[in-house]
Amino acid sequence: MRKKIFIALRMAGIAGQDKLSGIFRFLGEKHDWDITLVRTAGDFTPERIREALAAHYDGFIVSIPNTEPTAARLAHTDIPTVVMDLHDSQLAMRTRNIVFIHNSATEIGRTAANHLLSIGTYRSYAFVHSPAVLEWSRDRCAAYAKTLRDNGHWCHELESAEGLRGLSRPVGVLAANDDCGYAVIQYCQAHRLRVPEDVGILGTNNDTLICENAHPKLSSIQPDFEQEGYLAAEALSQLLAATDKTEPLRLFVGVKQVVRRESTAMVSPTGKLVQKALAFIRKNALRGISVDDVAKHLNVSRRLLDLRFRELQATTVGETIIQTRLDEVKHRLRTTGESIESIALACGYENPNYLKNLFRKRYAMSMREFRRRSAS
Repeated sequence: MRKKIFIALRMAGIAGQDKLSGIFRFLGEKHDWDITLVRTAGDFTPERIREALAAHYDGFIVSIPNTEPTAARLAHTDIPTVVMDLHDSQLAMRTRNIVFIHNSATEIGRTAANHLLSIGTYRSYAFVHSPAVLEWSRDRCAAYAKTLRDNGHWCHELESAEGLRGLSRPVGVLAANDDCGYAVIQYCQAHRLRVPEDVGILGTNNDTLICENAHPKLSSIQPDFEQEGYLAAEALSQLLAATDKTEPLRLFVGVKQVVRRESTAMVSPTGKLVQKALAFIRKNALRGISVDDVAKHLNVSRRLLDLRFRELQATTVGETIIQTRLDEVKHRLRTTGESIESIALACGYENPNYLKNLFRKRYAMSMREFRRRSAS
């Protein structure tokens, strides 16, 4: 007998459309369901759930936000249910026969940061939240900020595009979603900030209706929503086939691609040079390298290297080497019990006294004082 399946899927944007495409791809592989599809929060009501239960529906796939009364009604059942991309839902109370699927905020943030870093032209980086600063927006920001931190950059977390005016330019921006990215472009136009020359903007979701009609067109991270829909149907099929009630399961879907458009500049030759210099410094700074070593590795003159580096990073190669070493010194002072002499040698300073004097001059305290304050 054909299974009766209730699908509640918001179809207003590209995400819902791709998810439904994934569900249909699964069904095309010789799976035969009798589907009822609702597309809006107004149609996904507690009354519809009562009717579906009375009609003995076999399972649910749910992905419409802001429908808590309906979710609460479904949460008090054991009917096989798959939930896509809903946070803070009462369905989280369910302990049986439920699977939660999310697009991975970690993958989105990491991919976005690596893409903007690869361009090699930005002096600062920012994340612009959705207006309500929802959980998924915070998660994307956290992953983006961590990847930037791991590469020696700070993320400015902004609740709106207003904060962009005070940042060093050019600035690379990840917007929480494409609606937010579109709003950032409009803000830049209103305040005479050039895109992508002053502000490079990367959206999330790759909603082509928004991205292709922005001026300039909006680059965007494309989560694999189609695969998410396929996994949702597959997970529900497995729940339907289970002989016993199953424990809750949580699955994550990665990024399909970065869709490059006009709002982020392509990597320039200068950007590539600086990017390679930064990578070499990060890898070798603790070995006591000099600016000449970096220039030799890149097969360019020291004068050209310093010129290009200043253009894009607003600092020198030598200062970047020093700061990379000092960042490691501070990390070791905070997290290890190594002696100052051992830390100096490990961070490329043969003379511990030179490091002590440099540290005091840079941070207005001794290394011992820094360690003591870090431990308190």
